[in-house]
Amino acid sequence: MNTTPVCPPGFIEFACTVEGVDLVCHLEYIPSEYGSQDSMGLLYEPDIEQSMDLVNAYVAGTDIDIAHLLLQYVVEHITIIAFEDMKNDH
Repeated sequence: MNTTPVCPPGFIEFACTVEGVDLVCHLEYIPSEYGSQDSMGLLYEPDIEQSMDLVNAYVAGTDIDIAHLLLQYVVEHITIIAFEDMKNDH
């Protein structure tokens, strides 16, 4: 029997149900970064808000990764609720 792969080090595991399918997701947390400025105060790089990127979305209890099949709004929904869940745990 196939089982869901272990979450890689440095990633965050998040279980959820989307459209009636139980998923085990692996996400990468991206912390905030503040862009650097030159001596005149002009930005070299813009600020980046903290966020999460969906890396894998396994059907629970399997090694079937459907992340590449998910519509963008589903991916955004997963990353938003996973991010909120992470913030509430800290």
